[in-house]
Amino acid sequence: MASARNGRRPRSRGAVAAGVAHPARRARVLMVGVMIVLSLFAAQLVRLQGLDAASVSAAALDGRLQVKAIPAARGSITDVDGDALAVSVERRRIVADPTLVVDYERREEGPDGTNEVVGEGYVAAAEVVAEITDEDAADVLAKLTDPDEPRWTVLVADASPQEWQELRAEGVRGLAAEEVMRRDYPIGEAAAPLVGWVGAGELPAGGMELVRDEDLTGEPGEAVYEVGSSGEIISTGLSEEDPAVPGEDLRLTIDADLQWRAYDAVRTRVKEAGALSGYAAVMEVETGRLMALTSYPSFDPTDSTQEAEDMRNAAVEDVYEPGSTSKLITAAAALEEGIVEADSPIEVPTTMSRAGTRFRDSEQHPLQNLTFGGVLAKSSNMGTILYGEKLSDQQLYDWMRTFGIGDTTGLGLPGESAGLVPEPATWSATTRYTFMFGQGLSSTLLQQLGVFQTVANGGVRVPPSVIAGTVDEEGRYTEESVPEGTRVISEETASTLTEIMQGVPSTGGTAPLAAVPGHHVAGKTSTATRVDPDTGRYTGGVTSSFMGYAPADDPKYVVAVVIQRPTKISEYGGIIAGPVFSDIMRYTLQKEGVPPASTPPVEVELEYDPEDPDPDEPGATLDDNAIKDERTGG
Repeated sequence: MASARNGRRPRSRGAVAAGVAHPARRARVLMVGVMIVLSLFAAQLVRLQGLDAASVSAAALDGRLQVKAIPAARGSITDVDGDALAVSVERRRIVADPTLVVDYERREEGPDGTNEVVGEGYVAAAEVVAEITDEDAADVLAKLTDPDEPRWTVLVADASPQEWQELRAEGVRGLAAEEVMRRDYPIGEAAAPLVGWVGAGELPAGGMELVRDEDLTGEPGEAVYEVGSSGEIISTGLSEEDPAVPGEDLRLTIDADLQWRAYDAVRTRVKEAGALSGYAAVMEVETGRLMALTSYPSFDPTDSTQEAEDMRNAAVEDVYEPGSTSKLITAAAALEEGIVEADSPIEVPTTMSRAGTRFRDSEQHPLQNLTFGGVLAKSSNMGTILYGEKLSDQQLYDWMRTFGIGDTTGLGLPGESAGLVPEPATWSATTRYTFMFGQGLSSTLLQQLGVFQTVANGGVRVPPSVIAGTVDEEGRYTEESVPEGTRVISEETASTLTEIMQGVPSTGGTAPLAAVPGHHVAGKTSTATRVDPDTGRYTGGVTSSFMGYAPADDPKYVVAVVIQRPTKISEYGGIIAGPVFSDIMRYTLQKEGVPPASTPPVEVELEYDPEDPDPDEPGATLDDNAIKDERTGG
């Protein structure tokens, strides 16, 4: 046998089984393994297509969905007639992915009718953007090639929807637009301090933008849509939109035309007079509603680069010593307390001494025999002291406070000052006397305006207001209520003061330039010494003002004009502020259709003859009953 011949023993079947596996068995093992794997795949497929089909589909959909915020339009601020003072305008912020823009090819139709490549890459894209949006091509190119912004950059911060549509038509791949709202202010700086502005981060600052921000702010919406792999919207895909709700519109009592006229008049006079600043206001007598409130210098509400200190509302923030317009309070107090009547004789000396200080009027004059009405109309400091010193310190203080001096008006504008009325316990020896003619206390334009509104309204003070109402998204108008009035003086006292003040804006008064041709006007001048804020001394020039109302026989409107530190033309209120008052009041009366006067003005005796007998006391003379400077013997 072969095995015997070779000297080897043949292998048994067991030996073969213990060695390498038989090919058939190995095939069977592999087959089993493949079947297990296929079974797992099948089970997973069943799970995906059957049991988990909805969740898998939803996950795929989520990958294609994009969510876009829809900004809400901020409510408009309008004047009393609905003309815009602040309005939100839909705009586009154009952004780019430079990695996609680099492949852009600009094509134009050639002479033979074929499209020819006339530009490529960033340079061509920058030129297209610049041509459509009026941006600088070099600036756009710099943004596209900025290494610090390789995937996203803002090319145009403020473009119109039309510009974006034109840009899309050029087919520049990698450009996109974000919908934004820009705040526009149609009359700009003329109303900026009152209306306010929307600054960086869409945050309101100043004026009514800040005061009524909650009403003006709307509720943003949301859009959800499907996009393809290149970011294009799938027209047949899911698309849902929750629209934005715009904010309420705010209607002010301001008249835009009158606001601009007042601003321009003040601006012109400040420049002509080489003055520091100026402000003016127009108010309805009966309601206290402001028709104009403006100041100069002002600011551009769309320029976010300005300093905050240059964006003030000086008409409500500035305090100043009012001077002679405040004599109206002293006069009203003397009438109410029974100290004087309109024709009470007052002998006004050349100078007079009180508390170790010599007082005089603004212009040197000999001994004057004036009535009480003459003292107020001619704005005599010494005459005011002669009847005013019959009031106690506490009475003087209380009457100032009763007229609203020393308190904010309740208008609610940011930064409004309350002024300063020192209590009698803090007065120096001379404060009592300067207090009577408006020095030694601080007030604001609105507070002084309120004094004249009170007298014009028959003695009833109505706080100023500037909001007429609101308009909701459905167009429903809700009117703001007018504040309640408070009686301060009697109708008789108010009538007496009105009759006296008609003599001021006349040829014989202290402010003929404040007269309004064809209308009877009651008003008062002031030329008050200013305190230098750096030294605290009365070396800061003067405050020139004129305030008054018309028609005097049935007052409808009160106007106040203040010019700070004039250095040219003159310094007297009648000359500096009087013409501005006349211009604004004339425009107001004409715009509101107030007819000219048909009767002559009331005349009040401003002087008396000491030799004429007093009709109230037969045999006596006015000289015997006159209020005199008894301390110096006249």
